[in-house]
Amino acid sequence: MKMLAFLCLLGLAAVVAGCGSNTIASVPNSTVNGNWEAELFEGAGPSAGPGLNFMANFNLSTTNGNGTEGVNVPYFAFLNSNPCFPTGAARITSTAQLTNSTNTGQITGSITFSITSGTGNVLMLNAVPPAGEIIGTSNNNVMTNGAVNGQWWLTPGNDPSDSGCTAGSASSPLPFIMCQNAAKCTTAIGPSISGHEL
Repeated sequence: MKMLAFLCLLGLAAVVAGCGSNTIASVPNSTVNGNWEAELFEGAGPSAGPGLNFMANFNLSTTNGNGTEGVNVPYFAFLNSNPCFPTGAARITSTAQLTNSTNTGQITGSITFSITSGTGNVLMLNAVPPAGEIIGTSNNNVMTNGAVNGQWWLTPGNDPSDSGCTAGSASSPLPFIMCQNAAKCTTAIGPSISGHEL
């Protein structure tokens, strides 16, 4: 009987020791950086999409499961002069949520931009699944060959001269794409938008 009790205790100790030696795989970080060029499609007048095309440099590093995080945008410039943003952007905010999949070798997720002029015009870009996404190859947890497809709209500020600065809406947005470290989107990932293939 004592021998049986001893063997039971020995088995229990082995189970506890085995549980203690299991390691949990670390959650991979995701890093996105570089120069990105955005192409906005459709719109009319001063709010025409091509007039709002821009170049941005942004960077972020996130951890899977951490939720939405802020994006650092150290450089931003419109590629064309536009009366809705005569002096460029007054304020830019951006957030992203990324997932780094070791199974697919891809970093995917969502990203948003809010670009506000000095008079309060707001250009919104929204790439959130299922209506859009940011996607790229995970190269040692750093995104390469990145592309974004999503939706944009422009809302005028309170200045009467900005009444024409309107295009699309949150309920009826227009399409846009962005490419990482490329002047034009030539990477064949994601759906085609308005005849422009990502």
